[in-house]
Amino acid sequence: MNVLYIGRFYPPHLLKSIASDSFGKASFANHNFELSILSGLQQLDNINLRVITLPRTYSFPHNNKKAYITPDKYELDGVQYNSVGFCNIVGLNKISMIQNLKNIIKKEILEFDDNEIAIIVNTPSYEISKALFKALDSNGKITTTLIVPDVPECLVEMDNISSLKGKLVNYLNRRNAELSLRYDKYVFLTEAMNDFYHAKKNDYIVMEGLIDTDKIHSYNEVTTEGKEIILYTGTLRKIFGVMDLIEVFSKGNFKNTELWICGSGEAASDIAAAAKHNNNIKFFGLVNAQEARHLQSLATILANPRSANGRYTKYSFPSKTIEYLLAGKSVIMNRLPGIPTEYDKFLFYPDSESTENWITKLNEIIEMDWNARQEKNLSAQAYIKENKSAKKQCSRIIQLAFK
Repeated sequence: MNVLYIGRFYPPHLLKSIASDSFGKASFANHNFELSILSGLQQLDNINLRVITLPRTYSFPHNNKKAYITPDKYELDGVQYNSVGFCNIVGLNKISMIQNLKNIIKKEILEFDDNEIAIIVNTPSYEISKALFKALDSNGKITTTLIVPDVPECLVEMDNISSLKGKLVNYLNRRNAELSLRYDKYVFLTEAMNDFYHAKKNDYIVMEGLIDTDKIHSYNEVTTEGKEIILYTGTLRKIFGVMDLIEVFSKGNFKNTELWICGSGEAASDIAAAAKHNNNIKFFGLVNAQEARHLQSLATILANPRSANGRYTKYSFPSKTIEYLLAGKSVIMNRLPGIPTEYDKFLFYPDSESTENWITKLNEIIEMDWNARQEKNLSAQAYIKENKSAKKQCSRIIQLAFK
């Protein structure tokens, strides 16, 4: 089965410098999600896989140091990867991306032995969709499948962008949404996402997430004996509730407890300031996936303070939910509408999103019998390994793509 995967992850030649080049704005959540999908595809039998990435970068000169993103070709685990190069100057970058990506898609299609090809695109992207449908013609049997982690129409609400930039982003998101409707098949993170696509029952699946269990090392035993460590890892955006978590910790006066935070985003400076005023708050900044897993191995409680407020939460499944549960630690988060009920028995939900109820639930976790707590945590870990592995989830994607 011929599969052409097109995504926006960072290739190795950019990975080391992407955070510094982007003035600390880089996020690795989507990058790690894509790597898990690629790993799952490579674990499947009879897949002839080729990969293209259009790296997700901020534009030069205001948000990135690089005026040109260099192309790269490399092989990894027997799979050919092609990283698209493009002019990164604001105003020219999208034109350059689309043209260069279109040319590469055409070349990659010709590399396959026969014309039965499934093209899998990760994340609705105006640039990728525009280039893809320009590159495709009526020759050959080619199906297109779109993986939808975020609905384009909801992105402006999350960013709360106004003024001229907001109008431009609104326009691009509308065009992105229109192009997204042209795909043959869809992979949604929540059932509600189909409100926007109206796909037929046999043309989509719901896959809220996946984890590459084959490449994640076993988590270490907790070395912070007698101390509770509450950890948040991820994008540091106020809309995701990270400052609310700091307020909970500051007002909770939890005994022998520390709050650890790592990631990057617009709330980073406020978090760093809070850490200076409270010795029990530790801010690690942006860390790679291996360092994040190490911190999770030391933590005892993993927190996701994202609020259920906002239209977009109905169409969102936070990827860190599966990552956190895999760590085998107590996971506290708000009850979000996009999370299936199958997860309820593994998660700790405050009665409401108020500071007081978060403090109450955290104290409940801390005071819980350790053996009972571990039994719940390890049960969740086993469930994720068994049901949400990259190989198992990607097998579902391939079945859909070639259906």
